[in-house]
Amino acid sequence: MALNASTCQQLRGYASKKDAKKGGKGGKGGKKGGDDDDEDDRKGKGKSSGGSAPSGEMSFDLLDLEKKMGQCLERLKKDFMTMRAGTANPAILDPVSVKVENKMVPLRDLAQVSIKDAKTLMVNVNDVELTGAIEKAIREAGLNLNPIADNKAVRVPVPKPTKEFRESLTKLAAASTEKAKTIIRKLRQDGMKELKKDLKAGMSEDENYSLEKKAQTLHDKYIKDAEEALKVKAKEIMAN
Repeated sequence: MALNASTCQQLRGYASKKDAKKGGKGGKGGKKGGDDDDEDDRKGKGKSSGGSAPSGEMSFDLLDLEKKMGQCLERLKKDFMTMRAGTANPAILDPVSVKVENKMVPLRDLAQVSIKDAKTLMVNVNDVELTGAIEKAIREAGLNLNPIADNKAVRVPVPKPTKEFRESLTKLAAASTEKAKTIIRKLRQDGMKELKKDLKAGMSEDENYSLEKKAQTLHDKYIKDAEEALKVKAKEIMAN
């Protein structure tokens, strides 16, 4: 059948519309592809691009260092109190332990120690049956004391120390001081090690240097305080 011009024109128009429709689908598909790309971009934004992890908690604690050094000095002073120099002081009996039912019990848990006068201590016993055991424990404690039992109390005269005893006591005080100084030095060394770790963990060099100086200042202070305490104790020992 022959096609006239009008029919051909209609067919061409139909084909154009069909192609346009297909193109529209393709365009729609292209848009969808673009949306997928946009979505991928949005997801990519949330991913880490690398970089260093945040540093953890710092190891060094200046306040803790000062606290430990202070405790060390206080222990030294407490030790000094047990080093009698001819004057009655309840602290001189702190090292005494009493054997009770095959157990060693601190004297302070069994009695109250008080000062009767400048040269005498009184030990008031909680249980009268332990008076003898307490007297024996004080006598054998190596404190050069000769206690006297009296019912529920034990009287402890504090003799005037000899020159040799004073010198021995001074050496003991010096040894205790050196031990305390060694502990203080060790605390500073441990602090410096912690600061090195903190520097590697992200602490700034300025802050690290500042804390090192503060740790050294604390060290110097407590070493000096320990030495001053020894001077005072040695003078006390030799004077009484």
